[in-house]
Amino acid sequence: MRVLKIVREVALTLVAVLGLLCILALILGFVFKASFVVFRTGSMEPQYPVGALSLTVQVKAEDLVPGDVVSVKRADSSVLITHRVVAVTSPQPGGDRTSLILKGDANSSQDPLPYEVATAQKVLVTVPVIGSWLMTVRGSGFIAGATLALAALVLWAYWPRQ
Repeated sequence: MRVLKIVREVALTLVAVLGLLCILALILGFVFKASFVVFRTGSMEPQYPVGALSLTVQVKAEDLVPGDVVSVKRADSSVLITHRVVAVTSPQPGGDRTSLILKGDANSSQDPLPYEVATAQKVLVTVPVIGSWLMTVRGSGFIAGATLALAALVLWAYWPRQ
C-alpha cells in the first residue's frame, strides 16, 4: 500500500512539473517571440535531420548574416521554410522588407526566389529525434489516451480512502 502511495505522488508530481514547463514555455514564447520548428524534410541534413526539433527566436531580417539558419514564409504561402541564409540584401530606403536568399544544406542549388521579409525565426538550438516524438503526441489518438490516463490518475489520487 505504501508503494502505491509513493507511485501516485511521483506521478502527480511529474504531471505538475510538465504542466509548469508548458506554462513557462508559453510565457517565454510570448515574451521572446520564441517558437519551435520540426524538420519534416531532409533539405537540411545531416546537421538538421528529419524529426529534429529546433528552438527559434524572432529577429529582424536585416540583422541576419550568411550562415544563419532561419525559418520564413513567403507572403503568398503558409508553408514554413527552414534553410540557411546565403545572402542578405538590405531593404530599400523607406522599405521594411529585407531580401534573403536561402539554401538547404542538402540541396544542390539555392531556393529559386528570394524571400522578402521584415522578420525571421532564427534557429538557436536543435535536438534530434524529439520533433518526431512531438508530432506523434499531437495526434488525436495520443491526446485522447493521455486525457483518459490523466483522468484515471486524478481519480486514483483523490478517491476517498477508508
